[in-house]
Amino acid sequence: MFSSLAPHSANNIVFFNTDRDLKEALGSGLKLPISITVGLKVPWRVMPCPLCNEVLETARDGFGHFLRKHQARKISWFCIKCDSFKPGLHSATCHAAKCVANKRVRPTTTHIFVCEICSSSFKTRRGLSLHTKKHGNPGNKLRTKKLGDSHAGHCEGLFSPLPSPTNKYLEHQFNDVNVPPGCIHPLKSSPALVNRTLSLYVKKMKSSNKISVSRPWKPRRLRVTKGNRRDKYRTIQSLYMNDMAAAASLILDGKEETTCNINIRKIEEAYIALWEKDDMYKELGVFGTLPEANNEPLLMAITPSEVLAAIRGSRGKSAPGPDGIRKAHMLLWDKDGEKLAHLFNAILYNGKLPRLLKRSRSTLVPKSSDLMELSRVENWRPISLSSTILRLLSKILCDRLSEACPAHSSQKGFTRGEGCGTNLMLLDGVVRRAVRHKETLAVVFIDLARAFDSISHQHIREVLELRKVDASICDLVSNSYKHASSRVLTHSGRTRAITLKVGVKQGDPMSPLLFNLCLDPLLTFLDQRGSGFTLSGQSVTALAYADDLVLLSGSWTGMARNLLILEKFLDHTGLEVKIKKCGGFYLNASKQSVVVNDCAEWTIRAAPVPMVDETQAYKYLGVQVNPKRGILPSNPVKEITPILRRISRAPLKPSQKVKILVTYGIPRITYGADMSLAGILNLRKADLEIRNNVKSWLHLSQSTADGLFYSAKVNGGLGLPKLEKIIPISQVKRWCRMFQSGDVKCRALAPSLLPKLEIEKRWVAATGGGGGGESPRKRWRDLEYERWCGLKCQGRGLATFAKDPVSNSWLGDHWGLHESDYILALQLRSSTVGTLTTLSRWRRGNTNCRACGRGWEGIIHVVSQCKFFKKNRMANHNIICGMLAVIGRTLGWVVKQEKRITCPHLGTAVPDLIMLKNGKGLVVDVAVCFEMKPSTLRRRAEAKVSKYEKFAPVVCNMFGLADVKTFGFPLGSRGKWYEGNSTVLREMGLPRSRIKAMAKLFSVTAIRGSTKILKIFKKHTRTA
Repeated sequence: MFSSLAPHSANNIVFFNTDRDLKEALGSGLKLPISITVGLKVPWRVMPCPLCNEVLETARDGFGHFLRKHQARKISWFCIKCDSFKPGLHSATCHAAKCVANKRVRPTTTHIFVCEICSSSFKTRRGLSLHTKKHGNPGNKLRTKKLGDSHAGHCEGLFSPLPSPTNKYLEHQFNDVNVPPGCIHPLKSSPALVNRTLSLYVKKMKSSNKISVSRPWKPRRLRVTKGNRRDKYRTIQSLYMNDMAAAASLILDGKEETTCNINIRKIEEAYIALWEKDDMYKELGVFGTLPEANNEPLLMAITPSEVLAAIRGSRGKSAPGPDGIRKAHMLLWDKDGEKLAHLFNAILYNGKLPRLLKRSRSTLVPKSSDLMELSRVENWRPISLSSTILRLLSKILCDRLSEACPAHSSQKGFTRGEGCGTNLMLLDGVVRRAVRHKETLAVVFIDLARAFDSISHQHIREVLELRKVDASICDLVSNSYKHASSRVLTHSGRTRAITLKVGVKQGDPMSPLLFNLCLDPLLTFLDQRGSGFTLSGQSVTALAYADDLVLLSGSWTGMARNLLILEKFLDHTGLEVKIKKCGGFYLNASKQSVVVNDCAEWTIRAAPVPMVDETQAYKYLGVQVNPKRGILPSNPVKEITPILRRISRAPLKPSQKVKILVTYGIPRITYGADMSLAGILNLRKADLEIRNNVKSWLHLSQSTADGLFYSAKVNGGLGLPKLEKIIPISQVKRWCRMFQSGDVKCRALAPSLLPKLEIEKRWVAATGGGGGGESPRKRWRDLEYERWCGLKCQGRGLATFAKDPVSNSWLGDHWGLHESDYILALQLRSSTVGTLTTLSRWRRGNTNCRACGRGWEGIIHVVSQCKFFKKNRMANHNIICGMLAVIGRTLGWVVKQEKRITCPHLGTAVPDLIMLKNGKGLVVDVAVCFEMKPSTLRRRAEAKVSKYEKFAPVVCNMFGLADVKTFGFPLGSRGKWYEGNSTVLREMGLPRSRIKAMAKLFSVTAIRGSTKILKIFKKHTRTA
């Protein structure tokens, strides 16, 4: 530990360290080693940082300075007067203001053992040890210091070399005391003990936690026949409730689940030849120049909180591995994550993976929908399902390794960021610029043959060693594939256990990162020795998305050079290229024009690369790339039409159809429309198709305003995505992110490659040309809502529901409303109920009510005024009163319903509810009215209070009460919740956590009463 030699009251910064004799200089960027934490004392005094001399004005400045500039792993707070530990700045500041520790007289005798935080000294080491406990030890074990220890300079003894192997650092973090009972000791557990302990853990998880898991539903072909129509509906509804994604897949794909029908022996022979083949890897050789890794993230022990975060972040419905352990097993058995954390640390310390975790099973997923292609094994992708415990460990290690050893900047696959979008924008920009400016360009698309299944384990090990990744991590990664095996699941059983001599397990969280690291030598060498396309001082040689490579060059010979480098890399690593799936084109520029493919063929291992002419396109990352036009725009109308047709034919309820469309249907076309710059006109046509189908499903009038569909749910709309808006917004955001990219090359190329005129058009389409600080995504929905409210007929009373999540809760989840009620509620909200006023809009005619014969037949009249439905309105009123009475009795109130109150001077009053409890009384009167304006319910509540509060003394005398409060309880016919009603529920004693749920229930009940009236009205008018 280091601290200033000044008195403790004048030194605001202390450093804590777990290692002895720290003398090494600061790391790059003045970064503190992970073995050092910082302590800050308050009250703060202006002082320079002892590491970089930057003046720190306040304690908050000091906190931010050490966190950002020196990247301190932990910062603790102390009182400068008594040196006691505090949990935060606020706590330390409040304590220091009233701390009187500095007033006590300290002994003048100086003993041999001195505290390193304050100036106290002690005769014995034991005394110092007891004293240090009051500092609240911020996580590191403090070393004692004898008086007279020399300090050579201000930072002498502050830093030491970082421990290179992980196991040496783990030894500093674990001892017999801090290992909880029932957990394995990371430092005292041999690989054999770890194996036995893991087997015991698995048995305990299975035996102590019986988790019922429904079998995955296997979809069958949907046949439309009269005989099985009811069974088909029942099947789809059951699947929708249990697994909506599976139901969507069945409906949208319209066929049976694709299973591999190839003979099991052929499958077994194919994967034996693939996984158990001889390793053709030689060495990296000239490709061995790689940047060094930063091992700091790899040295820390795995913490319980890290384990819990990884468990909760994993998919709950993911299939288990061979051991049968699921996410729920681990959460129930190890609630705090301590047992698994200590198990993982023991595995890290030993550098060996238990045998139980090396077994896996592989399922076959089709790469194509063509049945002819699926008759060959190579068109099926094996997805490995290893133990959930191993996937958890792999996820934690993958996060650390990706931070310690980031992939090449040209590699966008399985990395944080735009990924596909960045590569497609660069490729499209390069092609369009070459054609526009008449520049020579060579492009070749490379398809690596079964790359994930062919990567060598020696290749992985050598890359990690060349990047100087911690030896313990290298050992663990290598050992995880030693004697690893997998059984392939087929329709007729399982194959034998096939040893994985080559390849990485597809489905394991760490596999994509390991594969990316194995391609880094090629990408690095291409940057150094290859011939790229030069623009804005940057040379673009390759674009990579996992195993999808694109090589670029500014000349034919340059591309030949790049392909020669690729061949050399393939020879060294044993990887192969599927030449038939490769493609390329060459733009030969002159002053007048650009000619496509006027050149000799390129070859890879003597095989010619297929050339793409200007009438063709190559499919790359899901979009079509043309040699002269770049990425071809998609047609969203053609893509959405079959999706809408399949959903329309599906045996689903109307609201279910809308949910399937929004959740699974529209996302199928947004990627292509976004990446390919689909035209605004086509997007508008696709929106029209979507609206028309949704209106048909929900039985809404074709004249229904667009605001109902596009306004946010919190404002009373359905919240449907509008392609005309969301696609341009997504494109503009993607372009902006490229201008601000952390990749220097992308940031430098953005001004030259991005289409400025197109960006401006899309910005106008997204925002309407307006600016402001509001998010475009929110702005366009607000504009739709404002336009809806401005309509003379359909916009009446909509302002009442603005920003009201309670009154609009049924739009998202219409729990409590039948499908017919939901549809009528939408008609009621949009003022499109089939009344004479609505049907004869803009035409003169008889609009007298067909139910009562009096008054104009409008929505307001039918729902809240028509005498024909008076009994129905009273019934709904009584239901709401009954709900309030039940709540009151549950909370201990004595409830009097419709109690007559008589006063000679005031007359007679009959409030709906009088509640009595502990000498206190509540008078509540319910009203259900049509909410035309935001003030409608408030005025009705005030009228109720004005009517009944004058009877308060009479109620007090009648029931012997000390105090009586009077409330109105108004509700809107269209579900509006009056916020003053929450005050009534609070006065009744309803917990705050339950008020919102009850408010939603009252809102839905009011809507249900109105829809019941509309059902009777429609039935009456049909028979009239």
